[in-house]
Amino acid sequence: GGGGMASPGHRDAPELPDFGLLKRLARDQLVYLLEQLPGKKDLFIEADLMSPLDRIANVSLLKQHEVDKLYRVEAKPARSSSDQLCFLVRPRIRSVKFVADIVNADKVAGRTRKYKIIFSPQKFYTCERILEEEGIYGDVTWDEWSFYLLPLDDDIISMELPEFFRDYFLEGNQCWISTVSQALQLMSSLFGPFTRTYGIGRCAKMVHEIWREIVEESEGDSLGRKPEIGQVFLMDRGVCVGVLEGSWTLAESLSPSL
Repeated sequence: GGGGMASPGHRDAPELPDFGLLKRLARDQLVYLLEQLPGKKDLFIEADLMSPLDRIANVSLLKQHEVDKLYRVEAKPARSSSDQLCFLVRPRIRSVKFVADIVNADKVAGRTRKYKIIFSPQKFYTCERILEEEGIYGDVTWDEWSFYLLPLDDDIISMELPEFFRDYFLEGNQCWISTVSQALQLMSSLFGPFTRTYGIGRCAKMVHEIWREIVEESEGDSLGRKPEIGQVFLMDRGVCVGVLEGSWTLAESLSPSL
């Protein structure tokens, strides 16, 4: 930064990792997924994926990969005349039902076209169950866009999961815990290995345990590299930051023997 008011000690601060890498990876993966449906296609996008998508890929990039028209996933589906429909959605029951309504309406009309669902950031088991219940399991192909982390600024990254709080803390639904663990693993493989992990709260502990399992399965990803992120703090929402007794400290230095 060019500010003249920076404190003297600030100059020694290590450079921030290049979080732009997260955007580039997400963009490359999205392009790869769109290319799995070659030819012209219409893309239906869930409303709360619009803004993150906008920061990752512009309309011209989508057009380059033969996306013809863009539609929003909403209560009254737009009438698309394309022979190939792609749906970029959250792993929600209502989103899968939205796709099912279109596929089943086509069946009634005797219309044949290709359908691809891209779940972001991942697909849950419930999604498959709904596909089966709606009778369209064999009619669609699906994939996952593992888009876990969106850099909003040089030092701010968002998971863009507005429903996490409601689902976990209010309804006790733990489905997103593995998503957070996957995001942690992505950070670790790109900018780690983390030297220490600290946490407070039950949710933080579960995230850490699942993340450690993922690390053990994918051993060797970031071994032998100088970590760009040294320490990680996981805190449950609602935990008073002033009171850190009862916090747990984990993973002394991650060594190759782990």
